[in-house]
Amino acid sequence: MPTWIIRLFGREELRHSGKGSLELPDIWWPVFGSLLSAQRHLLSRGKLAGMLWPDKPEKAARHCLATALWRIKTRFPSDHQLITFDSNTVALCLQGSFWVDLVAFERRTKLYLAEPQRLASHPERERLRRALAHYRDPFMAERDVEWIAIERERLRTLYLDAMFALASAEVEAERWTDARDSARRICAVEPLREDAQRLLMLAHVKCGARAVALDQYNVLADLLRSELGIAPMAQTQQLAAEIAGQNATDVPKQIRLASPAPSQSDARLTMLRVRDHLNRSLDLLNGYLAD
Repeated sequence: MPTWIIRLFGREELRHSGKGSLELPDIWWPVFGSLLSAQRHLLSRGKLAGMLWPDKPEKAARHCLATALWRIKTRFPSDHQLITFDSNTVALCLQGSFWVDLVAFERRTKLYLAEPQRLASHPERERLRRALAHYRDPFMAERDVEWIAIERERLRTLYLDAMFALASAEVEAERWTDARDSARRICAVEPLREDAQRLLMLAHVKCGARAVALDQYNVLADLLRSELGIAPMAQTQQLAAEIAGQNATDVPKQIRLASPAPSQSDARLTMLRVRDHLNRSLDLLNGYLAD
């Protein structure tokens, strides 16, 4: 059993085996979250202070950080300092026995996104499902530190992509109830994601709920019209027409769920460009923080 158990998705919690949850200064969580998300789990004092107190002058921000680090140090035994620091840097010390929900989640999801063929195996799908269950709520949802907010969006995207990979594998295995549940989770987090909406519509039909599938399409169409001023993709409209005509089971699922050709909608293309820009910005930011 790990000595330390740290949860950052949903309610923040640090537990020590045999001692239960530890009461920590509130600033401990933004410090820990920032370091955990940085390359090599290390930041300079100046960068960390600037992240946490962006509205203060540099000297005042560094003083706030020094006070916070002293308060944190006094809460831990000398041989179990999870956050260490010197005059120039602050780092996580994770060499001991520890478990962090973010680390477990990211390691497993990245594995299956890199090697989706593994998901042809039911035990492998169950492993991914357990990893995705760590994502109970967004990463450190109550923290308004800008850098943590960027990391929150990255992890949200990772969750959505991994959950879609799992749902797609369940479709291929014709595990329709599991596919429906996974697609529902995606649509709850990102209702504008049409590939997941199509998958959910198909799963409803396969589970014997054709009317529910059509209701799902109507809700999506209303949402796209009100939020973006556009209609569903041609693929989504085609699937709805097939369901309405009771022919959904006659069309190969690969055709219905394949990635669509680029939309002619300027709004949709803009959304894709924004996502690509965010990913590039994250790469640049991680490089900057690692300097």
